[in-house]
Amino acid sequence: MIRLLLPLLLAATVALAQEAVAPHLEGCLIWNTSGRVMVRNECSRPMTIQFMSLADQHVSTVELAAGGRAQFDATWGADGFMFTACPPTYVPNLRFAIENKEPISVSLYNCVSGRPNS
Repeated sequence: MIRLLLPLLLAATVALAQEAVAPHLEGCLIWNTSGRVMVRNECSRPMTIQFMSLADQHVSTVELAAGGRAQFDATWGADGFMFTACPPTYVPNLRFAIENKEPISVSLYNCVSGRPNS
């Protein structure tokens, strides 16, 4: 029995170890500092931004082309916001939810290939 399970466990371990991971792209973003919350992608590659206004906890997901801009339904100085920035087809390794506000807000996440954790 153990001989049958061992190859399955090894295959599962290898599959998890091979999960594609990419750094987040927050360094590519230039944010405005007053009025409506707006952002510009300064990098030469596209990205996906998840954005949440902490006031109403509404989540927006925006595909942002290289050099592209986006505006969100929030204003500076309100209750704040959190966001993630990952390459297309990648998602944060943390569930994008209010309980992960602290680690996401201080950029303690990576981007992993796959579907969202929400």
